[in-house]
Amino acid sequence: MGSISYPVYLLDRDEAETKRLNNQHRFLVDLSNLIHPSIPRDLTAVADIGTGTGVWLEDVAKVLPNKSVYLHGFDISSDQFPRGHRIQRPGQKSIPLSAHDALHPFPAEHRGRYDLVHIRLLTAGLKQADYTRVLANARALLKPNGWIQWEEVDHTAFCTDATPELAAITRLRECVIEAMLKLGLWPFAPQRVYDEISANGFADVVRETYTTAGKEHMRPIAKKWVAGVMRALVPPSMVAIGQAEDTTQARGIVEGLVREFEAHCESAMALVNFGVTVGKRVD
Repeated sequence: MGSISYPVYLLDRDEAETKRLNNQHRFLVDLSNLIHPSIPRDLTAVADIGTGTGVWLEDVAKVLPNKSVYLHGFDISSDQFPRGHRIQRPGQKSIPLSAHDALHPFPAEHRGRYDLVHIRLLTAGLKQADYTRVLANARALLKPNGWIQWEEVDHTAFCTDATPELAAITRLRECVIEAMLKLGLWPFAPQRVYDEISANGFADVVRETYTTAGKEHMRPIAKKWVAGVMRALVPPSMVAIGQAEDTTQARGIVEGLVREFEAHCESAMALVNFGVTVGKRVD
């Protein structure tokens, strides 16, 4: 299947965004876990929805005891896939990546094949009503008693541990929330994911919220990650809600605001709330 696009998507798909996604992966894994501790490690097949560059699958391949595990990544766009739509692993099987819109059922050969389906950070392109459809299609990929792990950031929680809040931070956060709501997206994703998984054929459902609060060693990387998200998300958000005429103008405004945020974070901790929900398919 060729590359396709969501009607609404707030991020770029260029080289800079590819680099940001890979750095983001490392930050989020340091903040939480690659695979939630409640999920067994004796996996034989793993799928990754919203795989982006495929970096999560690369790391999973390194940690699972079964070195012959079948891994497959899916994303609505192939723009950030490596050449040949495969992750090459010297001396081991390559990892195939496929362009597929998770709002539609997956090809028959994938249904019922996987022990674990992983989903991460779809909020920039997933409308409110679509969470149920994506979950149903992801569930169909699972074997009986297979596991889902769905991870989202609460965009309403971008702030620091300092009070009163810096006005620049308030503007950056509220701009993203307003744009997402205007475009039909949903900035309160972690709770929505938990509610959907709890109500739609899964047992042993667990929701964890990982936060940078109190983790002083994460101060530099938290500041860098949040600044990167703001630089990526806020310019198109400003254009969407009419706070800038075009992306170039928006980027100029945002750069000034983000620099205020970065200076503020020399003494304050950037707070990130990362929600992870896991559940086991029951029939």
